[in-house]
Amino acid sequence: MAYVGHNGLMELSPGTPAPSEAETGAKSAVVLACASKSYFLDHLQAVGAHPLLLTTGLMAPEAYTLDAAIRSWIADGTTEGVLEAAAGAYNRYQKCGLNGARRLFWGEP
Repeated sequence: MAYVGHNGLMELSPGTPAPSEAETGAKSAVVLACASKSYFLDHLQAVGAHPLLLTTGLMAPEAYTLDAAIRSWIADGTTEGVLEAAAGAYNRYQKCGLNGARRLFWGEP
């Protein structure tokens, strides 16, 4: 599951979703929105999703980051690879410095 866009959870506080009764296998989530880790992590964990790529601060949620993350996930299959690919793409377009871009992204191994 991937979401790229405005973090609407910054404006409202929905309840935590209930976990699904049916086991659907492994599922990973990418949320490219401002400060998505602090707003989405509990919700993702509540439904049993693997938080593959979330953000720790303000950001420009654009498709090149998602593209790099998906390509890395398919090729490498590791959270570390996804984080590095996302940071590299973000830095390439935003020119924020690779270390800054690395601090922006978080994922659970």
